[in-house]
Amino acid sequence: MSSKLKPVAGPDDLLLLLVQHWARDQHVFPTEDDRHDLATILLFQSYTGGRPAEFVHALKGKASEDPLGKAEEASMKKRCPGRGNKSDDGGENTSNNSEYDDDSDDGGDPEYSKDDTFDSNYVFDSDDDDDMVVDNDNLVDEEMGRDSGYSSEGSDMMAEDADGCGTAEIDCAERPMPPKGDTAELDEYGEAIRQWKALCYEDICLWIVKNPKKGERDVLAMEVFLRHHKGVDNKPKPTTFLFRENALPILCPISHLLTRAIRDDAILVDGYTSAEPFFSTNLRGQKMRAMKVHWKAEWLKRPVFCRSALTVNGWVKSKTEPMTYQTYAFYINRLGRDTGFEDKLTSYCFRRGTANALDGVAPDAVRDQVMRHDPFTGVFNGAYINHSVRFNVQDAFLESEITDDGLTRAFTHMSIRCNPGAPEGVPRELMERIFATDPDIVDLERRFKASHTDLKWEYKFINRAPKKRQQEHYDLQKRLINAKKSLETEINEMQRKDYFFQIHNEMMKKQLQRHLDKTSGKEDPEDVEDPEPVIEHQLRERTQLQQVLCDLSKSLSPQAVVTRKVLAINLMITLASRQEFQTRKPLSPPASKYPIKNESSPDPSPTPEEFPLACKKTQCIICIGNEQLSYEQRMRTFKRVSHMWDHVENVHLRHIPTNRPIICVHPVCKDQGVILSDIVLFKNHVERVHEIKLRPPRFFPS
Repeated sequence: MSSKLKPVAGPDDLLLLLVQHWARDQHVFPTEDDRHDLATILLFQSYTGGRPAEFVHALKGKASEDPLGKAEEASMKKRCPGRGNKSDDGGENTSNNSEYDDDSDDGGDPEYSKDDTFDSNYVFDSDDDDDMVVDNDNLVDEEMGRDSGYSSEGSDMMAEDADGCGTAEIDCAERPMPPKGDTAELDEYGEAIRQWKALCYEDICLWIVKNPKKGERDVLAMEVFLRHHKGVDNKPKPTTFLFRENALPILCPISHLLTRAIRDDAILVDGYTSAEPFFSTNLRGQKMRAMKVHWKAEWLKRPVFCRSALTVNGWVKSKTEPMTYQTYAFYINRLGRDTGFEDKLTSYCFRRGTANALDGVAPDAVRDQVMRHDPFTGVFNGAYINHSVRFNVQDAFLESEITDDGLTRAFTHMSIRCNPGAPEGVPRELMERIFATDPDIVDLERRFKASHTDLKWEYKFINRAPKKRQQEHYDLQKRLINAKKSLETEINEMQRKDYFFQIHNEMMKKQLQRHLDKTSGKEDPEDVEDPEPVIEHQLRERTQLQQVLCDLSKSLSPQAVVTRKVLAINLMITLASRQEFQTRKPLSPPASKYPIKNESSPDPSPTPEEFPLACKKTQCIICIGNEQLSYEQRMRTFKRVSHMWDHVENVHLRHIPTNRPIICVHPVCKDQGVILSDIVLFKNHVERVHEIKLRPPRFFPS
């Protein structure tokens, strides 16, 4: 029986991941706030060795999955209330309501049953018919067209929440409102009670400290109080970590946290809305040696890293509910795979990296304090020590001088086995052919299509069928999706394993041919590295930010370091307020077209006058009012009216009850406070005022 691999992430691995994350990653996050939060948590984990439950909410639930696919499952559960409430043996399934017990010190990942890996693969936007994913439980009817999903059942899907990442009601400012019955409880003194086991603002203390060196600027420092460690309920071991500034913004945790605080408007003193005031203080002549940055009272009990919620106007960042563990686990697993790591990247890679970095450098007592281990228990040696010996034993045995050639450091971390060319997965066309040859999937597809045909023939629409028949139909659909996902995961793992085996053989053949050519007298062409590919980002702000964050030069003057850091923070704040389209196709021109600007202030937002009241018939009225998108994205047109209809129904209106008031988010109407009492009146208003005809709603008898 072979032991489980326990890869260790080091500083080079962290930097490689962050460069991939900011500059090369082509995945779309629900909000750009999520992109920023992921980088911040990676830094916090690396510098503290904390478990993920100390930063995000570790609620038991599904294995790691893309949060962009969860809203679809929420609506399916709502349409079929019996789903997900019963376990396979008929008993109540309470796993989603109990707190997730964090991984043991062996560093393994949590394991879930295959039935818990349901993912609807929901695609939010598409310009082509072939890319549009049809909702299987409201399939297209040949005579009536696409079913809009409006029913008379009166169910409020806006209150539905799927594993902490679903839909949410919004206020007039398009911000998610707290769920019903989820208002903050007050203690006997009238103060809010902390609701979440996650890192909150009251756990962070930001300081501006007088520099003891004369003539140099004040410095920023940050205390982070971690309390939700493993076993906290039985034996609390709260630990405070001190963070310092780093010359490189990409590795500076204070810069990332400052971005988060400014973005949340969490700073108590007014006027600190950009990075400049924090780096221009002068405490000389003051009696106090340090100045504390206080947070607003309403933010003290709120999580620092919040989840994204789906609203009428797209995805927005919640202000009260934390990011969940399974969302964070999905992000880092995807990031490691896209970076090209051969080993699976988990949160414990960073925890092991911190423990091994401290071992031999800091006293054992400090190492155990950082890891929250009881002294003299041997937990580090038993579960965390790097399996690759971190010492040049060969030189030691030969009693020669211990050489530091960098090999020991390289082979004890993950990046030595990294290959950016590793495939992300099997192409979809090939995977579909594999599905067609699998007997179990073929049988499930046949049964599902037969069930769908029977229900459509008897009831015309799926949601008119009896609840029992609907339940059987959805269960069959879930089994089919899980079977495909399980096989796809297995095939992708086999392909990736084979790639890392074959790539070294190919490299050896090339080197052998190079040797033979050199022996035969042929010229040896100089090895030239392939140029770095230019990634076409949708957002200009991200292109500007990547140029700043990926500037790793250290030979800068102190003033230049501050200027770069201020620019990075301001650009991160601006980027967090933007949003990318949920699409498979790059929509922006090449990144090189956008030179970085010297000024750090964001571009002014378009005025309402720049958005005509009468729009083109293929424009999305809700995208026009989405201030997180660029002007070009807000004004974009679809190829056909039907594409625009599908987009509006599937992205914006699919979870809204027909009788719920809805805001017209067109800039002109929004300034005038136009609110329509239901979706029918909203669609009439859009057609009459903005000259955009939306798909007529369809009502079903109860």
